[in-house]
Amino acid sequence: MDEKEYGIDHVSIRRGLDNTFLVVECGGEYTEDYQMRMLEENDMGGILCPRGHGEEGISMYEYDISGKISLKSKYKEMKIDMKEMIKFITGLLDVVREIHDHLLDADHLLLDPEYIFWEDGAYFFCYYPGGGWNVWKAFHRLTEQFVQWTDFRDDASVRTSFLLHKETMKENYSLHKIARQLEDMQEEEAKRKRGGEDPGGRGGPVGRTGGMLPEGSSQAYDSSGHDWIAKQEAGSIMRETENMWRPVRDFLRRHKKPGWRDWDGIYIDEEEL
Repeated sequence: MDEKEYGIDHVSIRRGLDNTFLVVECGGEYTEDYQMRMLEENDMGGILCPRGHGEEGISMYEYDISGKISLKSKYKEMKIDMKEMIKFITGLLDVVREIHDHLLDADHLLLDPEYIFWEDGAYFFCYYPGGGWNVWKAFHRLTEQFVQWTDFRDDASVRTSFLLHKETMKENYSLHKIARQLEDMQEEEAKRKRGGEDPGGRGGPVGRTGGMLPEGSSQAYDSSGHDWIAKQEAGSIMRETENMWRPVRDFLRRHKKPGWRDWDGIYIDEEEL
């Protein structure tokens, strides 16, 4: 994230024996405005309430992140799956609802992996009164990180991250509608897994037709019919590549000499230029 987009001048971490604080600074005298009073007087789930003060003409906002880990650190080594992405979106929608209920502005959420935190299965978001950026654009940029964090060996996770990224590229996307799409996808995935189990409880692997496979044999689930996003994207790229190179190939066929040993160039009529 470019901190300047949010009007942030400097970010630091202050650690002690009992607490750890994320400190965000911006230029200008600190003022106790409506946003700060609303944040201080209300307990809003999922929102890290800043403690604000001024220092030598600089406004400083401190967030208690004790015991929490940033998304940037969390997914540096591990991968994100379908279930966790849906959980994140649900948490974000709850936070946005809280913000609107208290007449605050969601554009002040810092939607960047460095400023989103996780603890005990819950996500926490920093509300930054000192500045803001378009939350609609910020979330789309965050989905690019989801794609990078995805375990590409897991079909459902791949489809989820690509759907998120693709849908948020639309001009007037709705996160609520995307969340419903993901919930439907999750239900389909659960049905698919149940369909792959032994319907008679005999404990053996099940073939795609629903019958038992011979003992000692295995048959991997064929996900090609379900990986519709990957197939769409791959097909589109292949078609575009084919259309681009076909005129070049035709052109070369028309103008090269018959024998490769006699090759000394391409013959072009002036009318074709």
